[in-house]
Amino acid sequence: MFDKYILSGYRNDIQGLRAIGALIIMVFHIWVHKVSGGVDVFFVISGFLMSSIILKSFFVHNIINPFPFWGGIIKRVAPSAYVVLGTTLIASYLIISPVFIAGVVNEIIASALHVENLQLMRQSVDYLASDGLPSPVQQFWALSIQIQFYIILPLVLIPLAYISKRKKTSLPLFLGVALIIFLSFSYAVISVKNDPTMSYFNPLSRVWEFFFGVLSFLFVSNINKVKYKEVLGSLGIFLIIGGAIFIPKGAGFPSYVSLIPVLGAMLLIISGSKGNGLVNDILSNKILVFLGGISFTVYLWHWPILILYKEYFGYNTISLFHGLVIMLTSIILAYFSNQKIESPFKKIPREKVILNFSVGILFFLPVIALSSMLKSQITSTIDNSLIDFETKEIKPFSEDKIYLEDKATNFDRETFLSVKKIKPASYTIGCNQEGTGVKAKTCSFGDIRSNKQIVLVGSSHATQWLPALDEIGKKNDIEIINMTKSGCSLGAFETSDESCDEWNKRVLDKIIDINPYAVITNSTKTSARRKEFIPKSYIESWEKIASNGINVIGIRDNPRFNFDVPECIYQNRNSPDVNSCSVDRADALLKNDPTIDYKHIISSIDMSDMFCTNDKCLPVFSGKMIYRDSNHMSVEYTYFIEDSLKTKLNHILANFN
Repeated sequence: MFDKYILSGYRNDIQGLRAIGALIIMVFHIWVHKVSGGVDVFFVISGFLMSSIILKSFFVHNIINPFPFWGGIIKRVAPSAYVVLGTTLIASYLIISPVFIAGVVNEIIASALHVENLQLMRQSVDYLASDGLPSPVQQFWALSIQIQFYIILPLVLIPLAYISKRKKTSLPLFLGVALIIFLSFSYAVISVKNDPTMSYFNPLSRVWEFFFGVLSFLFVSNINKVKYKEVLGSLGIFLIIGGAIFIPKGAGFPSYVSLIPVLGAMLLIISGSKGNGLVNDILSNKILVFLGGISFTVYLWHWPILILYKEYFGYNTISLFHGLVIMLTSIILAYFSNQKIESPFKKIPREKVILNFSVGILFFLPVIALSSMLKSQITSTIDNSLIDFETKEIKPFSEDKIYLEDKATNFDRETFLSVKKIKPASYTIGCNQEGTGVKAKTCSFGDIRSNKQIVLVGSSHATQWLPALDEIGKKNDIEIINMTKSGCSLGAFETSDESCDEWNKRVLDKIIDINPYAVITNSTKTSARRKEFIPKSYIESWEKIASNGINVIGIRDNPRFNFDVPECIYQNRNSPDVNSCSVDRADALLKNDPTIDYKHIISSIDMSDMFCTNDKCLPVFSGKMIYRDSNHMSVEYTYFIEDSLKTKLNHILANFN
């Protein structure tokens, strides 16, 4: 009775649907810059096709061994995937600036191991890793999730199929798949609400999309006729294309909104299952079927071409013509990959498991070997740079204002490689709170034996002052207590997550318990998109601390840029214009420090003249990069302006006495 699970034949319309998904993804990646739902369509199709293979093997051929299935996946995926990865690795090393190359190599290794989605999840909670060039292999997150799904699919379906066969009913299969969809979808809804970025790459949040494809196969296998094909097909294509167009940017994928492309794909699969409807006939045309046959490889090629194209030519946006060139190039490379690299291995029977796995190893080893070699080389260079930095004597700047220099500084490759890796000590010793953690972590710097304590509290914009405060504390007999959390200021915002609110409560309690001589925090907030301001939550926090008889000292926030500063310096390294990576001071800061209106509760330190001249906020001064990204000060520059900070801080402390 289970011979109904034999797939009826090759579905041209599904190939056309895959083509639509790939075209939507490319268009939205190149020009629209928002999630399109195209990947969600791919996941449904994958669930449909892979479940058909497994259930046909079980019910018709009594195969319960999953290794032939996995071997078939390997021979299909490995050749093109690893060729794309290897090509991207070499091209990235030649094109991408050393500011970002270490991160790219790490992601290529993760992609080769099919854990790129987990790598991106990890980076999504790393506040300091969020500011940078999109990885040229970021698209491999979807393939990584697919591979993870392919690993578990036979382990889930075969037991359910076995029970169904024993019970002589498809009900166990339907109920098992429905339960998985319910659990995964519920998890996705909750996780998207709590952390949308992490949820986007989380395989547990995506399982339900694949199993919608499985459910589609079970459904079409148990019906004899499909009514209203034209209506179902039309609604399906409308949901996919209309959803891509009208779903707003920032919508919470893969939650409720993902149902739009997922249901669209499911309706199209069903509408063409017992003979084509009108829309299925359109999807079955030769051009779309051709593109569908190479859609997987088109998806893999288009992203690195796009990112490397933008990086090489310095484009922020892509014109219509250049975008079409990128799409055409992706299709040509995908066709070549399909015909010359994939096709020879497609002839290997699934039953030859060892040979199929060997194909994967054959393509995997060169990529992982070259990636590991480059990673080792880069790591060694960075380690040597860190050692040189630790032994380097940095003479503090003795003047009270920086100035525009006559010519640009030429930095070596090692400086660009290591600038993001040199961070305040609180990050390296695990003292800074990360992600959704709420514990008010503390660690001591400066003169740890002193009875005079100052607490440094706030976000990474407070933490960046720690190197200079550490030195000041040692010289002035002050213990500096670090109490910071990435992405969370002293005074949570309305947009902050619950962990920031809870952390703030605990921090205020701990500060009152410590009863330090003073608290140092940020007094203003700058932005690359709006004028400098003082958040209301800052003022409320100052008042709570001051009401307990504790002095509050605020350091005015530094200017922020809407681009990565070291990357800009690298891209303009041959330019004679020393202003090429600077911004107007009037755009970055208010004319005067607004904290002056709150001098009854906070004493303000204004370090703006160490970042800006009267007109320009500079990226480089006196041979030193001022920033390590778009908005955080480099550790070297923090030491460099230590004297200015010490003078201003000592003046305030003297007034307290």
